[in-house]
Amino acid sequence: MENSDIRILVVDDEEHTRLGYAEVLKLDDYNVDVAENGLEGLKLAKANKYDVIVTDLRMPEMDGATFIENLRRFNKEVRVVVITAFGSFKSYKQMTNLGAVEYINKPVRAKDLKEAVQKVLKL
Repeated sequence: MENSDIRILVVDDEEHTRLGYAEVLKLDDYNVDVAENGLEGLKLAKANKYDVIVTDLRMPEMDGATFIENLRRFNKEVRVVVITAFGSFKSYKQMTNLGAVEYINKPVRAKDLKEAVQKVLKL
C-alpha cells in the first residue's frame, strides 16, 4: 500500500503541535486530517475511514481516554497512537486497555512520530 493511500487523523488541542505532526506525516506522503479536540475527532472518525489516529492525552472538553472510549464504540479496528507530556505507567495501562497500540511521551521528534506510525501500520 502506498503512503498516499493511508489516512491518518491527528487530534490535538495545541494548534502548532497538531499542524506540526500533520506536516511531518504529509512529508511522508500520508493523507492527513486534523481535529482540535476529541469531539471534532469523533465527528471526523465517524465520517471517514482512518488507518491511524494520533491523539493527545490531555485536551479540554474531552481527553484522549474518553475520545478513545467513544471511538471504540463504533470503530474497533483503527490503530491509535497516544502522545502525552504527562506519561505514567497508570495512563499507559489505561490507554493500552482501551486499545491504543503506541504510547509516546512528549516532546515528540519527527523521527519518533514516523516510527510509531510505521510500527502500528505493520500490526
